[in-house]
Order: sequence, then structure tokens, then C-alpha cells
Amino acid sequence: MAHVKGGVKFTCARCAHNVNTFDFDPRDGNLRTQAATAINLHATKVHHEPVMFSSLDTQQRIWRT
Repeated sequence: MAHVKGGVKFTCARCAHNVNTFDFDPRDGNLRTQAATAINLHATKVHHEPVMFSSLDTQQRIWRT
């Protein structure tokens, strides 16, 4: 996760794929939650290993086993 002008960028731990919070609509809920969900879906679909970004510490990456 990195802060970018106007939002936060989540990057896959396994590849260069990324999503930004400003790619999502705030009417659909929390932007960070939407971005974290999208990167988790990517990791699950492409790498078969979801990455979970903790809502308590957004700097920490927790691998589900």
C-alpha cells in the first residue's frame, strides 16, 4: 500500500498489478475497503493466494494460509 495524490494505491505482493482508491465510487462504501477487496480478488484469482490488508494496521500485510 502506498499513498498517492488523492488516494491510496494497493499493489499485489506477487506482481505489479495495483488498484487505487480513486478508481472506486464512495457511494459504494469505504474506498480503502473497496480497493483492498479488489486486490484480494486479484490475488485469489491470479495467484490462488489471497492477501488480506488489515483494517487495524493498513501497513501490515497478512497472508491467509
